[in-house]
Amino acid sequence: MEAEASVKSVQRAADILKLLAGQPVTGCRLSDVARDAGLGKTTTHRLLAALVDAGFAYQDSRDRRYHLGYELIRLGHLATRYDIAEVARPALLRLARETGDTVFLSAREGLEAICLDRQVGDFPIKTLTLDVGDRRPLGVGAGSLALLAFLPEEEIAEVVRGNEARLEAYPGFSPKALLQLAAETRARGHAHNDGRIVSAMAAVGVPVFDPKGRVAAALSLAAINERMSPDRIAWLVALLTEEARALEARLAGGGKGIQPERKGAA
Repeated sequence: MEAEASVKSVQRAADILKLLAGQPVTGCRLSDVARDAGLGKTTTHRLLAALVDAGFAYQDSRDRRYHLGYELIRLGHLATRYDIAEVARPALLRLARETGDTVFLSAREGLEAICLDRQVGDFPIKTLTLDVGDRRPLGVGAGSLALLAFLPEEEIAEVVRGNEARLEAYPGFSPKALLQLAAETRARGHAHNDGRIVSAMAAVGVPVFDPKGRVAAALSLAAINERMSPDRIAWLVALLTEEARALEARLAGGGKGIQPERKGAA
């Protein structure tokens, strides 16, 4: 019972931080936070006081409004030196413009892959299988598979075991199939999802590594099957790989880098 109460308090505190993040300039009044969080004022005040003590929030002495604290911002900077979605956006825009297809940026969070960004090309038939913020079990989908396949082998097995129940919702990605797909992806150098989620759609994905050689993100591209001939897949993978290497250089330089030069199209 005590553990449940502690978890609930953490969830409530997280909700409050998200509310404060939604008002970065004006801040929030106690009554506003209580109302929007669906909590009593006493509980809200107690949670806000705890957040202030931790440095995750502060109260402006002039208008008594609450804001996000510097300690939370500092922790965010320690967790990552860059906003990878912002750094990668020019690459996604170039890829969507050049190919006409839909391009995604994904990253790992625990046992999941989360879509951080999506850019849509001008081809009339769109493949909008993921929205920004959508999550899937790690390995399900081309970008997600690229994130999984280049982890250490023991970590891949651990992830697949951890997602076993959730993978039941994705018949094309059973634990056995996913381990095989990860091995094939690693050997080939890129992921290929050939209609395992949507039968009329295919996708390819490549990993993006951080300066220490760990998988930081994945670039992937989806299109209808008619646009995924072997020759075109080879061209798309080359484009994705070129942008991934340029992105790695930018990440190593703290977000600075040059735009890759194209050597031809197909």
